[in-house]
Amino acid sequence: MTQESYVPDRIDRRLIALLLDNARATAFTLAEAIGRSATAVARRQRALEEAGIITGYTARLDLARLGRQMTVHIKVTLESQRIDVLDAFETAIAASPSVARCELMSGSYDYLVTVQARDLTDFAHIHRDELSRLPGVTQMESGFVLREVVAPRLPLSLLD
Repeated sequence: MTQESYVPDRIDRRLIALLLDNARATAFTLAEAIGRSATAVARRQRALEEAGIITGYTARLDLARLGRQMTVHIKVTLESQRIDVLDAFETAIAASPSVARCELMSGSYDYLVTVQARDLTDFAHIHRDELSRLPGVTQMESGFVLREVVAPRLPLSLLD
């Protein structure tokens, strides 16, 4: 199984779906759900890891319980697309402690930045003390998440 030629079969897709739901599931639990032996499931899981399909395991957090009630998406426009401007922005945003995610985009803005804040006052401080100081920024447009409709997940149709 190589990364370039990987085509998941039905069992692999089921294993991936189960691990996406609970990455801490034991080989025995996974085997029961899939209808295979724990040894066979562990072997498949290891093969998926070695092929680079599974790149790691992570915990999902309840950010509200951690005092981060507000998710904000910020559309950021830079002064130019020169590599030095992009590099300076990316270096600075990666060091920003409040940034949860940053993605280079196509379209009418350059980056989509996601910030987790305690409340509006906290976001105002983040905006003033971190975001407004980022190099090369000419415009920012913030959107506040009102309600999460679909939690972050991998659409399993991508595995077909």
